Amino acid sequence: MIEPDPDYRPNPFRAIYVHGPIDYALLNRLSPNILRYQYESRDPITVYINSPGGITFYAQALTRLLEATDQDTSRSCRIITVATGSAASAAADLLCAGGYAIAYASANLLFHGVRRSGDEITVAVASNIADTLRESNEQYAINLAEKSVRRLGFRYVWMRGGFAGFRTKISDPSKTDIECFIGLISARLSVNALKVVQRAVLRNQRYEALVAHVSKSTGKSKRIGSKRAAEMEAEIIKRIIDFEKKRNSDPAWNFINGGLKQTVDDFLLVYEYFAIYDADHLKRLCDNWGRFFLDQADIHELDKITDSIDHQKRLDEILKPLLRPLWLFLVALCYELQNEENFLTAEDAFWLGLVDEVIGGSPDLFPFRRILEEKPDISTVGESGSTSTMKPFDVG
Repeated sequence: MIEPDPDYRPNPFRAIYVHGPIDYALLNRLSPNILRYQYESRDPITVYINSPGGITFYAQALTRLLEATDQDTSRSCRIITVATGSAASAAADLLCAGGYAIAYASANLLFHGVRRSGDEITVAVASNIADTLRESNEQYAINLAEKSVRRLGFRYVWMRGGFAGFRTKISDPSKTDIECFIGLISARLSVNALKVVQRAVLRNQRYEALVAHVSKSTGKSKRIGSKRAAEMEAEIIKRIIDFEKKRNSDPAWNFINGGLKQTVDDFLLVYEYFAIYDADHLKRLCDNWGRFFLDQADIHELDKITDSIDHQKRLDEILKPLLRPLWLFLVALCYELQNEENFLTAEDAFWLGLVDEVIGGSPDLFPFRRILEEKPDISTVGESGSTSTMKPFDVG
């Protein structure tokens, strides 16, 4: 028996329709309906999307309005987003911003970085544009990771039971959990989505190689130390230069022709890694899904700790090393979605944690909603803390 939960169900009678370009005219047209729904109640608002994208400023303004509180600081209305046709560029970001994101099986998604036009290009303008676009892309990548961390966390937990079978299938017992997860989702992706994942894996490997070299050389493990920022940055840059010299043995290689740009990119990657390594989003991932990674010995140890602060500290020590690889992969994935033109299917978006559910898709696309709405056959604990059903994942 299914008991529909309105927090996970689109409602066309309490909805807005983002159809066509996202611009001032669209925002102006939709605002009265949004404000009326918010005045009537704090029930969920559904956002149906069929849009080629548009101006990011207006997409952000629309999102902020949808998430607005009221004069009594009431909770925001839950937003359920639904891609019915195309969700491209800013529209794809809007889709992923939903508290529960759904895509019809026939929907197409397009992710790419922020764009800017209309300037007369000079060296100074080009440099300013490059810095601005890079900062914007970084912010969009982190925002996307923040919105997707719960979804990908659930996908990871659901598929975890298939990791042992995957190792057996490929005859490689040394594969880590994150490698098994990436291998399992990769087999289910389109060619376009697989390219994004492969770039994300390479980005992650680059993180590890750079940070291992810098950390070993500076005596720091993962975090920037307490030195004055410029001093620490100078040490990191020196180590990156050393890293690039050792890595590029070709006599023709030099810093003038590409090496300096690579050094700058490496420096930004190292700082990106430091920033995300122990971010609050990782703690949220642990809080939402960490209980599934505790074995009996962990539970027994934690039960003995009566002080709540010490209990949480020990819990984080156990869970963060287990879930950090997933968080780092997600961030790398979201950064890569800001590069190039990335056309994804609805099912790609599901496996990558960008949407929660696909309507009309393959029956093996198990959504979190089913745990809340169906009676249990395999007992597990859902995000809400209630006991419910989780369909076993099939390695295939």
